[in-house]
Amino acid sequence: MVRLKKRYWISLSILFLIALFCLYGWHYWQSFKQKHGIMVDWHGASLGFEGLTFDELTVSKQSQISITAKNLLISWSYLSANNLDIHWQVNQSETVVDSVENVVDTATDNLNQSDLDLSLIPTIIYWSPKTIHIDTLRFYEQDKKQFDLKVDISKQQEAIQLNVATNTQEIAQLSATLLVNQTASRFDIQNGLFKTSLKPFGLENSNLTLPFTGWVSAHQLALTTSDNASISFDKANISDDLLLGSGTGHLNMQLQSKIPFDSNKLSVTAMLTVNKLNGIYKSSEIKSVTGDVNIIVKDNRFTISTPALNVQEVNMGIAFEKLKLAGSYSASFKAPSKGIVTWKKLQADIFSGSVFIEPSKLNLAKLPQQLNLKIKQIQLKDILAKYPTEGLAGDGTIDGFLPITLLKAKTKSEAAFELTIKNGQLTTINQGYLQFENSALKNYAQSNPNMKILTDIIKNFHYTKLQGTVDYANDIAKLKLNIQGSNLDVENGKAVNLNINLEENMAKLLMSLQLSDQISEPVRKRIQARLKKEASK
Repeated sequence: MVRLKKRYWISLSILFLIALFCLYGWHYWQSFKQKHGIMVDWHGASLGFEGLTFDELTVSKQSQISITAKNLLISWSYLSANNLDIHWQVNQSETVVDSVENVVDTATDNLNQSDLDLSLIPTIIYWSPKTIHIDTLRFYEQDKKQFDLKVDISKQQEAIQLNVATNTQEIAQLSATLLVNQTASRFDIQNGLFKTSLKPFGLENSNLTLPFTGWVSAHQLALTTSDNASISFDKANISDDLLLGSGTGHLNMQLQSKIPFDSNKLSVTAMLTVNKLNGIYKSSEIKSVTGDVNIIVKDNRFTISTPALNVQEVNMGIAFEKLKLAGSYSASFKAPSKGIVTWKKLQADIFSGSVFIEPSKLNLAKLPQQLNLKIKQIQLKDILAKYPTEGLAGDGTIDGFLPITLLKAKTKSEAAFELTIKNGQLTTINQGYLQFENSALKNYAQSNPNMKILTDIIKNFHYTKLQGTVDYANDIAKLKLNIQGSNLDVENGKAVNLNINLEENMAKLLMSLQLSDQISEPVRKRIQARLKKEASK
């Protein structure tokens, strides 16, 4: 009988302690709700062997945040929910203040006072469920959905394994291990991996893989990718003007950001290695781009640079081959088209010679700007082969320079520029010849006897000097040539001085040269569409 009374006494004592603990917890919870203005509402609550379940549970703070969970299960080792919706609203009443500076100062003070006390994190992790699974986590800001995620979290001593994936058609996946670093008051991030498609940015059949490590504290995030980060795509429609073919590349990136996120204080350093990338810009075909591209974002500005970028060919009707570029472009995000272009090397092969621009820089915010394009040892026979005229042949080597002025275009597009050339110079560096004879020239000589001597001379004209001036504006190029020489078979080789004026619409000429050449079908379609558009005007 005494033993039975002891058993009852022990059981009653345990029940009393549990009841006392529950009453204390309930009192603390009520005080906490009242102090912070938190409201809780639930439907379909039940308690079973699996744990505490709710058909729907809502925790909210008036005019700020509302968290609603559906089909929620809570137990010592497991927490799950089919849906978890978080609605965040900006408290409009807080915006009525004396000045914007006061708001910023107050917000900063509040953030500083609410530093994350990581000494409590091991305790929180210890008492939290071992596994958390949420099928659909949706976050809304001002009733606008920001993201829709599937979340899985598992606990491993003082570490947390995080797995997140989007529930949208463009799937993105994120996984990482979070380790508590109490000494530095932060979470260290290990074994991070981010994988996604870049289809929303116009890249078809694309994959971005970013293995990373880093850390996150109460006010800062820092991430660094590993050497295995990569990007690949089959085709990229970057804009109406720019189309890229299939490409692969390696990516190295470092990112630092304040928490909460502030784009003005974002810091990113990235390097993209490109290998044999092809593309089309407007109606120009670009072949085999190879090299490193560095990207730096800091203080609300960006810089894109390359120490050495090689392009096999840029064909705009005239082919620039073996193009080499080393330079940079820097601008603010507020005015991305008004930056500074700097180059240490810019050269290409053309007509068996070369063109280059000496190291310099352009400030696109202070137009007009000028640069000098230098021409070295281009071959006349290659020019005539590319721009053929019946019965015309020649040979010679030409040097020169073209002073190019960059102007703001008279269009609505802020990024559009115009080029003009005034008094460009061309000259031969040795002797050469011109041979011109065809049926049209013969008929012209027969109908104009006074021109017969000239037509006879240019049948085999050997020049000692060839020089010219070049002007270009509004797509029209004007070339004035002065040629001195003789034909030994005409008038005993008497010296002749020829002046020739030529005028050409370069835009139409380049398009016709492209259509007559072996160009890709996308370029051909772009040129035909442009010609059709101009014809309809």
